Amino acid sequence: MIDLEEQLHRYSDFKSFRPGQKAVLTQLLNHHDTLAVLPTGGGKTLLYQLYGAITKQRVIIVSPLISLMQDQVSRLQYLGSKRVIAITSAMAFEERVAILAHLNQYQFIYVSPEMLANATVLAAISRQETGLLVVDEAHCISEWGPDFRPDYLKLRTIRKQLGNPLILMMTATATKATRTDILVKMGFSPENVEQVIMPTNRANIFLSAKICLNQKEKNQVLVDLVSQLNGAGIIYFSSKSQAEQMAATLTQQTGKRVMAYHGGMANQRRFRIQQQFMNDAIEIVCATSAFGMGIDKANVRYVIHYHLPANIQSYVQEIGRCGRDGHQSLAILLYEPNDQYLQLNLMAATIPENQLLAHLYQHPNQLSQNDAFRVIKYYYDNGKSFEQATQIFNQAKLRRQRELNTMIRYIYTTGCRRKLLLQYFDETIHDLNPDLCCDFHTDFWGHWQSFNQQYLMQTQSVEKKPLNDWRAILDRLFLLKN
Repeated sequence: MIDLEEQLHRYSDFKSFRPGQKAVLTQLLNHHDTLAVLPTGGGKTLLYQLYGAITKQRVIIVSPLISLMQDQVSRLQYLGSKRVIAITSAMAFEERVAILAHLNQYQFIYVSPEMLANATVLAAISRQETGLLVVDEAHCISEWGPDFRPDYLKLRTIRKQLGNPLILMMTATATKATRTDILVKMGFSPENVEQVIMPTNRANIFLSAKICLNQKEKNQVLVDLVSQLNGAGIIYFSSKSQAEQMAATLTQQTGKRVMAYHGGMANQRRFRIQQQFMNDAIEIVCATSAFGMGIDKANVRYVIHYHLPANIQSYVQEIGRCGRDGHQSLAILLYEPNDQYLQLNLMAATIPENQLLAHLYQHPNQLSQNDAFRVIKYYYDNGKSFEQATQIFNQAKLRRQRELNTMIRYIYTTGCRRKLLLQYFDETIHDLNPDLCCDFHTDFWGHWQSFNQQYLMQTQSVEKKPLNDWRAILDRLFLLKN
C-alpha cells in the first residue's frame, strides 16, 4: 500500500493534499480511468505530476493553449524534472523533428489536440509506451469540439492508437450533463469511469454585477473601480481591440500598470506579459479568454468581466482565478444591454448557417480552402450526412443560446447570486455568510458610491474626514487604495 502523504512530501513542497487530490490519485494508482472536477486552484497539475513521479511511467498531457503548456513545463523544470517537453506549433520544424526522434528521453510530454492529431507526431508518440493520458481542461471536449476545435473529438480514436492507456480527464467546472457528454465523446459508459467531483463554491469570492445604461457609463465604472482597488486584477473582454483600448485608458487614467493580452499577440510577447503578471511587475491584465488557464497566481484580488461570458461554466472558471490564497476577493460583472449581441455575433461566426453548410457539402473541394471550415470538414470526413451535420450544428446553437440566456438571468437575478450559480451545478449551500456573499445580501453598489464620494472629499480636504462604517466591510472584501 503506497503512503501517498509520504510521496507528496517526497516529490513536492506541499504539506498536505487539497480536497479531492488524494481520492483522484488513489483511483489512478488502482488503474481506474478517472474524471476529476476540482475547482480552479484545486491543484489538478499535481495529480499527474505525482502519478508520474510514483510510477515512473510516461505521461502525455493534452492541453489547449501554448501559454498553458509553457507555464507547466517551466513549473516541472523548476521542481527538478529535466524529462519534460511541450510539442507546439511555435517550434521550428527542425527542433520538432529532433524532439520526435528522441521522445524516449521524455517522461512528461505536453501536446495540443491539433498537434496530437498530426500523423507524424501521433506516430512518434505511439512508438513510446504511455502510462497515463491526461486531458486537461476536459470541458473543451464538450464545449469546443462540436463547433470550435474538432480535434478534441478525435481524442477517443487517438487514445486507441496509443494502446488505450489509463486516462485522467480534468476540469474545474462541469455540470452533470457536461460530464456525461465528455465521457460519451471519449467512448466511455459513465458507470465505467470513476468520477471525483468537488464542490464548485468559492466562499471567499464576493459576487456582484452591475447593469450600466451604455458603454460610456460602463467605461467610467471600470475606471472608478480600478482606481480604488488594490492588488492584482484580471479584466476579461470578448474583443481584442477593446481589451487593448481599455488597457491604454486604464493606464492613462489610473496610473496602474496595465497590459492587454489576447490570442492575436505573438507568443513571445504573451509569455512575457504572463510572466510579468506572475511576478507582480504588472498589476492588471485586460485579457480575452486566452488568458487564465494555468495561471497559478495565488494573490489575484479581483476579476472583472467587461463583457458578458458565454456561459455560467466559463464564468465560474474565470472568477475562480482570484482568491486562490483563500483571502477575500471580488468578482464583478459589468453589463449593458448591447453586450448580448457581441456573444450572438461570436456564436454566428463559429456555427455555420444551413445555407453555407449545404453549399460546402455540394462543393466539398472548398472545405480545405479555408481554415474556418475545419469543423465542417471534420464532420464531412467522418461520414456525417448533410442532415446529420445540420442537426449537430443546430443543437450546438440551441445549447449556446440557452447557456447565454442563463448567463443573462444571473445578471438580472433578484435573489442570491451564489445560490443561482450553485444550482446550475446541482449544488446547494447551507453555511452562507450574507455579509461576504453577494450584492443581493449587501448593497455593494450603493455603499461603493457612498465610499467613492467620501474618498473624493477626503483627497480634497486638508483635514481628512472619517469614512462611514461601510469602509470596514469593504476592507474585508478587498484592499482599497489608501
